Amino acid sequence: MMSKVILLTSSAGAALDRVKRAFGPAASITVVGDLKSLLAAPVDAETSLISFGTSVIVPSELLGRLAKPAYNLHAASPEFPGRDPHHFAIYRGAKTYGATLHLMTGRVDDGTIVAVETFAVGHDATPDRLLVEANQAAMRLLERHGQRLLDREPMPGLPDVSWGPVKTRRSDFLRLGRVTPLISAAEFEQRLRACASASHANVTVELHGQVFRIEQAAPKLDDRSAFSEFTETGFLTLVRQLKNAGYRFVRYGDRPSDHHVIWRHDVDVSMHRAVRLAEMEAQEGVVATYFVNPRSSFYSIFEPDIEAMLRRIQSLGHEIGLHFDASAYGTKSWSENTLNAAVRREQALLETLLQSPIRSLSWHNPDQSNLLDFQDDEIAGLSNAYSGHLRRDYVYCSDSNGYWRFKPMREVIAAGHDRLHLLTHPDWWTPEALSPSERIDRALLGRARRLRSDYDRRLALAGRRNVGGI
Repeated sequence: MMSKVILLTSSAGAALDRVKRAFGPAASITVVGDLKSLLAAPVDAETSLISFGTSVIVPSELLGRLAKPAYNLHAASPEFPGRDPHHFAIYRGAKTYGATLHLMTGRVDDGTIVAVETFAVGHDATPDRLLVEANQAAMRLLERHGQRLLDREPMPGLPDVSWGPVKTRRSDFLRLGRVTPLISAAEFEQRLRACASASHANVTVELHGQVFRIEQAAPKLDDRSAFSEFTETGFLTLVRQLKNAGYRFVRYGDRPSDHHVIWRHDVDVSMHRAVRLAEMEAQEGVVATYFVNPRSSFYSIFEPDIEAMLRRIQSLGHEIGLHFDASAYGTKSWSENTLNAAVRREQALLETLLQSPIRSLSWHNPDQSNLLDFQDDEIAGLSNAYSGHLRRDYVYCSDSNGYWRFKPMREVIAAGHDRLHLLTHPDWWTPEALSPSERIDRALLGRARRLRSDYDRRLALAGRRNVGGI
């Protein structure tokens, strides 16, 4: 008797001849590609339904009309039920993958598993390649069991083989491809690889209500060679230039008569950058003063990580000074008494935290109030980095706002002045060349990503759900 097969597929194509041979010459095959065509196909007691390479969900009502068991060939191993399994296999780092033949029920990838074929996943695997290999494995399963699939009795289930606990939906894949600026570099690379496709840009980012798709082969960025001086390499070049010119590195309050430099860093935005520069200086055997702002909106000295970084800077032989931020008080015109009181308050914050004395002081944005009027060598007992003595008797150079104020520092050093007062801000000295605005973004996003990572880590440690996460 002629067997009747409804083959529900959207990918048979040139492989249809292989499918026909798998079912044998006594099978009459009707190929349907969508739900409407499936529901219109005639069904009787001799009809078998085989699903292969389709996203169509077969209604339970239709399955109930069949006298023979229906089967689905899932182009993935049992660990990955649901939609887009080849992408999730890459994301989860699967070592093996394959295809699954199972009895069809009214629920997706839920029926008894009757056959599996697996293969090893190479280190250079891509989602597209996994899908091709899984479809090939599924075809081999069909060729191996094709005629058995037309029997009235269902194939026996495989012992000790069951579906994985996570059944993915299309919405899960869309969420996998949706990244935010707070994503870590490692997680971004993992998702980029997992969502890769030759035909679709699956990774998206939403900014201000607009969704942008990320190209796998991104265009080259603009030339940043104009900013190449402000890198870690450039910083190290300046330190070595000072050493080679015979400058001795001294601290505030010292009054040496020889060839020397006061080497100062105002930590405005990034404590992480400050630690990196402090380590580079220590390797070169030089010391500096790092002025820290207790009222910074970019870091908090009371965060354990930031406190540890301050102690790391101290341990390398550098001094911590007070970077006084007048904006915390909203005062435009200071008197000696009000300024001394405010400075002592900020000094106490740092000294209480570090349990060590603070001896020097610099102003943060001094031109926004009358702080430059105070030119004494000491303010509230602290050495004043803006004293009249330093402003008068030292040659000054600064990298404020990411560009040289007055002259490039290399030219100032090369001029051979006896007394130098040099200021850099760690935020500008990054491993790679960036514009000043990009450097600020780098610092802010780096901090935000660390906070996001800490939030995720704490949820995981507590065994709690990370709602909206992967």
